[in-house]
Amino acid sequence: MTDHSVSDVLLFTQDMLLLVIEEQWDQLMEMQVLQDKMLRQLFAAAEPMFSKQEQEDLLEVQRLNQEVLNAAEAHRADIATELRSMRQGQAKASAYQAL
Repeated sequence: MTDHSVSDVLLFTQDMLLLVIEEQWDQLMEMQVLQDKMLRQLFAAAEPMFSKQEQEDLLEVQRLNQEVLNAAEAHRADIATELRSMRQGQAKASAYQAL
């Protein structure tokens, strides 16, 4: 038997999505590691057997994980855009100072 149930993993994943909404990226990374351990425990059995409700919950975990991933990728793109803009501003300032 595992230490965590499928419903525990679902609740934990929902908490992860709340961190995304609150943009608490550092905590999200820590939680991702814990979620991975929880999932590994669930699937550690040679042939894990899940009830229909557990299967639905696992599909919801998968959907929520995709939302978290999409939000993280969007955040990364925003940071890249901001950095690019800052570098362009620095280049313009340097060019202006060289005149």
